[in-house]
This record gives sequence, structure tokens and C-alpha cells, in this order.
Amino acid sequence: MDKKCPYLGSKEGSVCRASMTKMAPSLFEYNIYCTTEEHYRCPLLLERTLRDGFRESAERAGVVQKR
Repeated sequence: MDKKCPYLGSKEGSVCRASMTKMAPSLFEYNIYCTTEEHYRCPLLLERTLRDGFRESAERAGVVQKR
């Protein structure tokens, strides 16, 4: 299993790509979530998962346009 979060470490440096507001994780969050298998418990990643799931449901219902 991959031990590093796939949403961290891009051209922006330490910016979390799971965040809508381009947040950078704190040192605590980085050590707990970003570099371990615990990234699946990260609040930013959970928020993105819920948001993406809602969007897919809304697209299926015809409430929003597909991307």
C-alpha cells in the first residue's frame, strides 16, 4: 500500500490538492496524515471524497451539468 498521500507534493509544493481552498497542511497534519497510510483519515481528503460523491449523485440526478 502506498504510504504517501497522492494529493500532496505537486508543483505548488506543500499545497494539498484535496483542498478546495489550496490549504497547506500543518506540520502536525503532515506528520500524521500526509506521509503515512493514515492519509485515508485526513479531514481534507474525507471532505473531497464526500464532495466528489455528492457531485456524481447530483450529475446522475440532472441537478448539475457533467464536467
